[in-house]
This record gives sequence, structure tokens and C-alpha cells, in this order.
Amino acid sequence: MKSKLLGAAALAVTGLVSLSYASPLLAASASLSALDPDKDGTVDLKEAQTAAAAVFAKLDPDKDGTLDAKELSGRVDAAAIKAADPDSDGTIDQKEYESLVEARFKAADPDGDGTLDDKELGTGAGKSFLLLVE
Repeated sequence: MKSKLLGAAALAVTGLVSLSYASPLLAASASLSALDPDKDGTVDLKEAQTAAAAVFAKLDPDKDGTLDAKELSGRVDAAAIKAADPDSDGTIDQKEYESLVEARFKAADPDGDGTLDDKELGTGAGKSFLLLVE
């Protein structure tokens, strides 16, 4: 009886460990599905920009057309805000946000094919990109 319980516990732990390793891929798959309206298995820049526009609108509750550090709520650190803010007003407008999304999209696309798949979305650069479009 004791060995059966230990065996079951080992299987449960193995299953949990397997799930923890798979979770980035599962998360990328879920993200891909949400960002891929044409269901071709990839996200292109146009799809990314469409998603980014919706996120920008959601993050801008005061509807002033800009996002400050508080509205970006941890999606972008202070250095990235400064880099994405060429007019140095301390906020990111929609055009600046779209430029940031494009830069992160390109960083997540190492093969340069203009699309992101599950594997690319599961990388560090892919996750950084997803913070802006989900």
C-alpha cells in the first residue's frame, strides 16, 4: 500500500514538473491563438499592431491619448519608457507605443521572416513583446 502511494505521488510530481516545463509553450500557444485572427499559426506585424491598439486603449482609462508609467503598469520599465519617448514628455503616445511594439516584435523575430510562432513567442524577447499586446 505504501509503495503504491509513493508511486502515485511520484507520478503526480512528475506530471507537475512536466507541466511547469511546458507552461511557457502552453502560454505562448494561448497567446498565439488570441493574436492570430487569420489562424495561420503565426502573428505578423499587422496583427500585432491591431492587438497593440486595443491594449493601448484599455491602458488609457483617462483617454488623454498617452500612457504614463502608472498606466503601463509594469509592462515597460523606466528605461524602456525613456527610450520610447523621443519628445521626453514622460509619457508614451499611441504612435510611440506602436514603435515600441514594432521594435519588440522585430527582436522576437530572429529569423526575420516577419512572423512570430509559438517558439518565438516563448522566448524572453517574445514574452517582452507579449507584455505589450495582451
